[in-house]
Amino acid sequence: MSSQSSFGAVLPLLPAPLQAPLSRLKPAEQNEITEIRLRIGRAMHVTRGGAERVVTAEGALAAEPASGVPVTRQLLDQTLQNLCAHSLHACQHAIRQGYVTAAGGCRAGLCGTAVMQGGTVETVRALSGINLRIASARTGCAEPVFRMCRDLPGGILICGAPASGKTTVLRDLARLFGAAKRVSVMDERGEIAAVQNGVPQFDLGAQTDVFDGYPKAEGIAVAVRVMSPQILICDELGGAAETDALLHSLHTGVRLIASAHAESVPALRRRPQIRRLIEAGAFSHAVLLGSGAQCGQVLAAEALAPVCV
Repeated sequence: MSSQSSFGAVLPLLPAPLQAPLSRLKPAEQNEITEIRLRIGRAMHVTRGGAERVVTAEGALAAEPASGVPVTRQLLDQTLQNLCAHSLHACQHAIRQGYVTAAGGCRAGLCGTAVMQGGTVETVRALSGINLRIASARTGCAEPVFRMCRDLPGGILICGAPASGKTTVLRDLARLFGAAKRVSVMDERGEIAAVQNGVPQFDLGAQTDVFDGYPKAEGIAVAVRVMSPQILICDELGGAAETDALLHSLHTGVRLIASAHAESVPALRRRPQIRRLIEAGAFSHAVLLGSGAQCGQVLAAEALAPVCV
């Protein structure tokens, strides 16, 4: 299994006092980092192999927070400006939803004080934390899932806790299925394909089309209408509108492969929109991924019989 990390694409987005220590890490360490966490007034942390570590000024990983590089208000605000290409206004829609998608498909989660208007979040002020999730292509990581599900009927639902590798597995499944079938990928947040100027920065297969930035519900409807996919791939299901669009696509013969946050299959069934999809027969099987040291590993696969109510 080969690996392609977007760590190098994230470094230029960080101010020099944060960028320099990270650039001094060993290449093997850089390639294994999955998150960079910045919290105002505290040390910069990274996640590697499921473990949290601080980065010293000399470019070493350490367990003691006091030895890490501190994050100031100025450094945090400068990072957000860099993430938004110095145009916060252009990124307001994403900021309202708590994230900004950066270079290489990396997603920066934002934590701060919500500014409310009409019962909805208008923007986020007084930023207090940024979590940079490093996108990576682990070529071959989805082969166990692919072998398991390619001959199964119906759709496949990839589930797991946050940071369990769901998007990475979906990306590799697009590559594997896209080698021989027409695949349409719904990449609402730009994380799966990391499209730049119309070109995916990851290998998604010779017959894969990417709908970049489309809201999933709209993208699904367009893809089914104009690209006649055999397989439709999207991540992080949960909204009512996208559920309606997916249910409509069932009647076109498209096979669905999607992901959802859940730590177990019973937890999947407790989510109302996922339950609707299971009851309608959209997914025949669920695949549960591990997290932490077991990130991306298949812990269980289970047939999804429709729920009787």
